[in-house]
Amino acid sequence: MTQDGTRCVIEGDSEDRISGLPRNVIDRILELIPVEDAARTSILSRNWRYIWATFPNLVLDDRFLHNFIGKLQFNFTEAVDCILLLHMGDIVKFALDTRGVFTANSSYAIIDRWILYVTRNGVKMLTLHISNDDTYTLPSSIFICSTLTYLKLSNCVFRPPNPFLGFQNLITLRLDGSTFVPATSFCVIKAPLLARLDLILCRGTQYLNIVSPGLKFLYIQDSHSYLVLDCFMNCKNIRLLKLEFNRVVDDPTNDKISTLEKLLVSSPALEVLRLDSFFVERARIVPNGQPSTLNCLWHLYLDVDFSKMGQISNVLQLIKSSPNLRKLRILVHATSDNAEAILKYLDTPSCLEQPLDKLEHIFINFFKRSKTELLFVKLLLSHTPSLLKMCIDQVADIDVDIALELMRFPRASPRAELFYSRITL
Repeated sequence: MTQDGTRCVIEGDSEDRISGLPRNVIDRILELIPVEDAARTSILSRNWRYIWATFPNLVLDDRFLHNFIGKLQFNFTEAVDCILLLHMGDIVKFALDTRGVFTANSSYAIIDRWILYVTRNGVKMLTLHISNDDTYTLPSSIFICSTLTYLKLSNCVFRPPNPFLGFQNLITLRLDGSTFVPATSFCVIKAPLLARLDLILCRGTQYLNIVSPGLKFLYIQDSHSYLVLDCFMNCKNIRLLKLEFNRVVDDPTNDKISTLEKLLVSSPALEVLRLDSFFVERARIVPNGQPSTLNCLWHLYLDVDFSKMGQISNVLQLIKSSPNLRKLRILVHATSDNAEAILKYLDTPSCLEQPLDKLEHIFINFFKRSKTELLFVKLLLSHTPSLLKMCIDQVADIDVDIALELMRFPRASPRAELFYSRITL
């Protein structure tokens, strides 16, 4: 096209190779460029005129939103209305970010209208990022959408209707900064195909009741309310469990074993376990005095307070109960040099009797150079005949005396390498 706006013919190879690509490849190309640029492809040629209009993935994310920051809300609303009005066919993926544009409750009726439109057009993957005022209540059209397989919500109020039949085809549910409001006494979510559940900075989790026997990945971080883990006891297929900065409600009818202990014991398929120091203190897995075995666990990631006997004991119990453990990561949450009981315990042969035959990689982060940490490292090095690498890092400058002491510790593995380094935050 020339500067005056007229088209010109370019001599040479006139073959339109891009238009000849498979439709799924063209869709992928359009998905990687901003929405406004994808819309401009309609002027490329006659073949491209309606390609964008039938594009099944509408991603109105922060890049799209950036064009409207500081402008009138009308501009954003008009743009989204125009995109949906011109669209033809099913909408497989719809992502909407309204942060910085919609801040008033009066605007949420517009979002409801857009959600109604996409749920009526076969949407499978739905992402909503709402402004951080935490007041947008999800419309009923989401709860009756049977095509959803992926649902990601930020700053929404999750209030299912009564009755609520559940998400029959949902595979992934990710909630960030959202609030559960039960229609009755509990917020029951039936999702028989759900494989992944992420709850981050959520409120009202004490009302949550998940019915999902096929759940494989569970990640809960920094809940603003108590969490009742009992609702996950029937999830026998959990492969990855991450619990960080939370509070647990134990079952008042059973004071012999905590809900976290029960969850670990009832998760025979567990492969990856991540616990912060709060949960490490409650991670005893010795119900009725009989140690349990986490046969599938190969990766253990723990925040540990080395000044607390209970946490040290539970860490070693978890390690001993994981015969196939290959990777261990310890983040030092706190420590103390004045813990004589812990030092005596770590120096007792009975605290770790059997060799850790499968353990190959150990990482210790935010090392604080206390006596308890050093004795813990010494204990691991002497009981890991298959160890290949131990990496220890700290924020402070490297202490030469500590480095020499670490190097002198006996190692059960002749192939073990020890790396001691300083990290920069």
